[in-house]
Amino acid sequence: MNKLYIASIAFFLLFSEAELNAQVRKPLPGTPAKGKKTTNNTSKTKPGQAQYIDLTLTMGIPMEGFAETTSSLPFGLTFNYLYQPKTYLPFAFGGGITYLNAGNRTIDKNLTADITVGNTLIDQLVIPLEFRINNQIINTHAMFRTQGTGEYIKPFLDIYAGFSYFWTSTSLYDKSDQNYFQTTNDNGQIYRQTQSNSITWNLGAGAGIQAQLSSKVYLNLNASYMLGGAVDYYDKGQIEKWNIELNASSFNPTETDQELHDDDIDINAIPKRSRTPMLFASAGVTFLL
Repeated sequence: MNKLYIASIAFFLLFSEAELNAQVRKPLPGTPAKGKKTTNNTSKTKPGQAQYIDLTLTMGIPMEGFAETTSSLPFGLTFNYLYQPKTYLPFAFGGGITYLNAGNRTIDKNLTADITVGNTLIDQLVIPLEFRINNQIINTHAMFRTQGTGEYIKPFLDIYAGFSYFWTSTSLYDKSDQNYFQTTNDNGQIYRQTQSNSITWNLGAGAGIQAQLSSKVYLNLNASYMLGGAVDYYDKGQIEKWNIELNASSFNPTETDQELHDDDIDINAIPKRSRTPMLFASAGVTFLL
């Protein structure tokens, strides 16, 4: 149903291009014909190559079985580069990448550290920590675009093929003013681990329309349907219920090397698994280089 809907939109857009562009170019009533200028305009459109960059905001909507296993609505950015060998040819090819955030969560935890002399407890430190959990998706794709050659309105149809990478990572930050832990960067991050990562193929098609905003910039509105293979992933609803336990039992503030390791943190969660078909809706701009 979704594929037929997209194909119908693409058919309508491509075959209505001539009429749309004719309406944009139509002179006002009473305007005399400008035959000589028409000749000059034609001379400006000599066959030559063209390059395009798409930069759009993109929302992913899980479909079919994927929609039954996840509550996420991934959102992010798409970047495409396309090369058109000749401007009079109705096609271009290239590739692109889409980054999507599929849910995140912040958890505050306190680490209680014992200060001892020998076996005698003399004080305790309460060290504030912050966990940041992120679900993320990257789609990389080669693409082929057939598009209208009109100046003002350009309907287009895209075909995609590539790979998708799903992963969930947890980062831990020292939020104390004293910075008790030895950190590897300036923002207090002391730990990072990938709980799940999985890669699969993707294949799809989409349709859209470009409307000229200036001589080098077009409004770009499009939608696409992309099939995807099976992957392991954590759902947004899962990470909202994660219970992270710190297993570190002791801490000595007089030591300079204070780090947490993989076995110091216990995350009790089981990833889901399904195929990953998605409907993508995008809005942004296309730049003519």
